Amino acid sequence: MEETIDNYRQELRRTAWRVAYHQRARYRKEVIGIEIESLSRPAESCSHEIEQGLTEYIELIPFDKGRQVMQSIFMEGKTEAETAERMQISQQGVSKWKRKSLEHLRQTLNSHPC
Repeated sequence: MEETIDNYRQELRRTAWRVAYHQRARYRKEVIGIEIESLSRPAESCSHEIEQGLTEYIELIPFDKGRQVMQSIFMEGKTEAETAERMQISQQGVSKWKRKSLEHLRQTLNSHPC
């Protein structure tokens, strides 16, 4: 009987963890997705003002690899896989640099009011 109760408790903890994980993932997609949608158009479809603004934002990133990843994905319209191949790093590495760079930009832009 005690073993059954422990099994149920363990399963409830796992389920709660999964629910919390998926909720955090959904929140990140909503918050980051807004920015990505507004930045992810290829350079040829962007107006000159937007392209110039993107360039200014990319220059705020203090990491060389982060700037290269952001330039490739958002300015040149390349995929993460294409960027990874060109930079000779893994796609996961590109994803991490993109996430790190976006987080840095978010913090920088939020800490400096317009």
